[in-house]
Amino acid sequence: MQSQNIRNSILNFRMVIHFYKTVGSVFLLFFSTSLLFAQLECELKKEQDSIKVYTCSSDQSKFKSIKASFEVNATAPQLAAMIMDIAGYNDWQYKTINAKILKRITRQELIYYVEIVSPWPVSNRDLVVHLKIEQDSVTKKMVFSANGIPNYIPAKEGITRVPMSKSTWVVVPVSSNKMKVEYSMNVDPSGSVPAWMMNMVSADGPFESFYTLKNKIKGRNYTKADAPFILD
Repeated sequence: MQSQNIRNSILNFRMVIHFYKTVGSVFLLFFSTSLLFAQLECELKKEQDSIKVYTCSSDQSKFKSIKASFEVNATAPQLAAMIMDIAGYNDWQYKTINAKILKRITRQELIYYVEIVSPWPVSNRDLVVHLKIEQDSVTKKMVFSANGIPNYIPAKEGITRVPMSKSTWVVVPVSSNKMKVEYSMNVDPSGSVPAWMMNMVSADGPFESFYTLKNKIKGRNYTKADAPFILD
């Protein structure tokens, strides 16, 4: 009986670790610029294919925030079009399902919904996000801001609503077809989440998502027509 209990405890631990890796990957798609200046200490956790992912101590939360940077072979309109293609999130954001637009405010601003798959017996998480894209007409730098609005629609039975997420991308052109992305974000995943567990695995999911994005955008038929509001 004792050995069976030990095996069950190990299984439950592995399932929770998998869940927090999943949650971290999706919530870390954007960052709040102000958080960059609130960091106390950042540690490089993963580096490959120009992608660098850091976990950062913060004086605002028990959960470590994420900072990342990478380069992507794409034009500004192509990258903007991919970020605004909410249904496409199912294909490249780690463990994301049911991604859909709830309201399109303008060509550059919308509200969307995503659900994140979690292993049994942990319930799936979901988010409602206000996404907006802005661009400097001189430097061509883009800023994608994405902030959670958890009360926009009622919570669904059996799914845990994420109560807080703040994020942004800052995208700077390196050449005519290459973008440099600086990223960071902070999130409260809700529920009984041990901070040490979330912090231990939070870099893995974002790396997988960015790696997939870099490869998926090459095969996507994103043209300037998909984001006519963005200057090339």
